[in-house]
Amino acid sequence: MGNDNISNKLINEIFLCVSQLADSVPLGGEDYIRMVFEFYTERVLNQVKDNFKPISNKAIDLCQAFITAMDENGILDKKNYKLWSDGDSVNISIVKNSCNYFEYCEAARKNNLPWACRMNGYRWLASKYTGCNYQLKTEYPENSDYCRGTIYPGEKLSQILTKDGVSISIAGERALVISINALGLLMKTIYNAAPHILEHVFYESTYYSSELEYENVQKYFTDTYELLNYLLNNANRLGNIRYEIIKYDPENKTATIRGHGSYMAEIFKKNNLFFSPKVSCAAARGRLSAYFTKAWGKEIVCEEMKCEAFGDEFCEFILLPRHK
Repeated sequence: MGNDNISNKLINEIFLCVSQLADSVPLGGEDYIRMVFEFYTERVLNQVKDNFKPISNKAIDLCQAFITAMDENGILDKKNYKLWSDGDSVNISIVKNSCNYFEYCEAARKNNLPWACRMNGYRWLASKYTGCNYQLKTEYPENSDYCRGTIYPGEKLSQILTKDGVSISIAGERALVISINALGLLMKTIYNAAPHILEHVFYESTYYSSELEYENVQKYFTDTYELLNYLLNNANRLGNIRYEIIKYDPENKTATIRGHGSYMAEIFKKNNLFFSPKVSCAAARGRLSAYFTKAWGKEIVCEEMKCEAFGDEFCEFILLPRHK
């Protein structure tokens, strides 16, 4: 028993290390940890495959057969698991203190690290054998002895950065990694040739690309605020800027957003590029204007009131309807 406790402790520590690593990787986050659970589940399945005997390829039967196979191999106790179906969805209930990864989940959430639940293994299993993409929704009620999850058919919203051969991709789209110094030299060259063009180029290009980004993920969200938060956090994961919503008033269509660690401000300070005494983060203004215009269905303008490039503690943007 002592060796089992030590092994479980080490497993939880290893997964915490994976969460720390995923937190430091651009666009890593939960996607990387879900991949770890997928690879891990596949290896466990290979170990118990002789006992894996589902009565059908329905998701509920696949999950039940996997739990039974692991129980017969001494990996878990199936009495701590309860499964029931709801159409094509499968509801899962697990006794908290019976889960070998509960300590990891608690520690990762407490430290605000990206994390993923072991129930992702059942999501992967259902996707693999049914030919249908499944997703997972979890809940961990504080006053309950059970963790709960539901796996259900649905498309995956991918934000992961991957490398295949010479190509780097973000969410399946080929991407290019460029240093601040290289981008700064490019901006400096444009600025020296035509300084009045630079702001327009960065604002317009970011505006239109942000419109497309909004449209690509809109279908995954039913709540506008949640969608905007996802998009703003995505800019942080890309290393552009960390946004903070200070004021959000959808009724009057106004908002105040603060930005921390702007790459544009850093480039402007290093290369002495300034459009006016006030504004420098044209890309950030274009991004915010596009997001909120799409979200509120009315043309929204974005003005920068403070900027790190001019010594302010943070960049601050106000958004309001364009008056015609």
